[in-house]
Amino acid sequence: MNICLVGSLRDYDRMEEIGGELRKNGNTVVLPLDESEERFADRVEAKAEFMRHMSENIKSCDSILAVNDNERDGRLGYIGPNTFLQLGIGMSLGKPLFALAKWDPNLPYNDELSAMGIQMLNVRSTT
Repeated sequence: MNICLVGSLRDYDRMEEIGGELRKNGNTVVLPLDESEERFADRVEAKAEFMRHMSENIKSCDSILAVNDNERDGRLGYIGPNTFLQLGIGMSLGKPLFALAKWDPNLPYNDELSAMGIQMLNVRSTT
């Protein structure tokens, strides 16, 4: 299976870890374009490039996995705006969607995430 990993670039190391495990089980894994979140922090064009690249990745994959099992800003299961967008693209393309953990129910787009039919794997990072 060809799996596209999405999530906060602050958790890129965790994405690499999960990707390695998936590869050991015979899957093909696609990671985000660049692990350096700083590259995208202040440059609109770089962010646009990243979003276009991730959209193409999502189109080419069989399923989407949100790597969201670390705590971020006091929230367990953080799903930020780019991850939300990427999951939405996957949903619109009819891709199966998965998340490592249940997202924080206080996210402003909780209802939309619930409507996407994301399957929870209920994994928590040990880091």
